This record gives sequence, C-alpha cells and structure tokens, in this order.
Amino acid sequence: MVLDNKSETLDKLINSLKGFKVEVDIKKPGEIFQPNNYCGIVISGGFLPGDRYRELLAWYKVFLESVQRPVLGICLGLRIFGYCYGARIRKMEKEENGIVKIFFHREYPLAPGKKELTVYETHLYELFSTGNHLENYGSSAICKIQAVKHRSKPQYAVQFHPEISENNEGLIILENFVNLCIQTFRQT
Repeated sequence: MVLDNKSETLDKLINSLKGFKVEVDIKKPGEIFQPNNYCGIVISGGFLPGDRYRELLAWYKVFLESVQRPVLGICLGLRIFGYCYGARIRKMEKEENGIVKIFFHREYPLAPGKKELTVYETHLYELFSTGNHLENYGSSAICKIQAVKHRSKPQYAVQFHPEISENNEGLIILENFVNLCIQTFRQT
C-alpha cells in the first residue's frame, strides 16, 4: 500500500512496485484503513498541505507507533519519520537536486552488499540528527542522513527517490523492501 503525499513521482513509484509483481493500493494520509491487511506500506514523497500539516503529522505519529507491517518512507517520508521519532530537521543552505551518490557507512538492510548508490534527489530540508529511535546508514556529500532504520521496528526511510534513479540503482531499495514485506507477511 502507498500513502500518497501528493508526490510528483507517484506514477513511477507505483509502476516500479508493480514491476515486482505486487498489487498496490493507494491511500491518503489520514484516511481510515487497516494497515495490517497489507504486506507493507510506502510513505511517498511530496508535501503535506499547510492547512493540515500538524494534523497529518499527528496522524503519522500514531500510525508509525501502531503499525505492525514494514514501512518505507521516501523523501518527505524521511522527514515524517524524523518528526515522529524526535529527530532534528532543518532547511539546507543549498537544495540537493539531481543525480547524487549515496555512500553507506555500514550495510543498509535494504541495500545489502552495496557501499554506494547513484540516486535521484530533490529536497531542501534534511534531518541533521536521528533522535533516539533512528539509526543512520548513509550520507551524500552535502546531506549526512540519507538512509535510516528504526532501531527496533521494520521501518526504513530514505532521503532520495528510489523510483527515479540512474541505471535503476535505486530500485534495489524497493525490491528489497518488497521482498522483506512478502517474507514478513508469510511469517504471520
């Protein structure tokens, strides 16, 4: 299931997920649904409307605390994780936009065996601390937090857009997330 935050790349994300032979439902944040009826949930990039910003962040906080399925946050999804888990967020001096190389400090569970990925980014805000619940696995030349995992839950987030990447390198994140979701679902 994909939570659509008005992402400009929603079609690419859905097509990428469908390329792994999975069904995809689309929901809006704040919508009532049973998250445990899905194998996993992706929080898309995009934006939160100003008039509902605080309401939707409060909804996401309850959602992330209660969901039992794997979750992947993309771009805005990383900032949502940051807000919900006590990380610090700031506006960057310069927007990170275009093709960027991500370097992993240690093996990221959604990119096993990879030391780096060439990915697409477009963001002006960044996490500059992870708080107590998130662990950072990767960075770029100008953004030190690019790929996180919750310390005790199957919740992951990346600053970049894995659905848009040079040579499809970012797709490894989506593929491994789908495989994790299927494996987790079979165990329940």
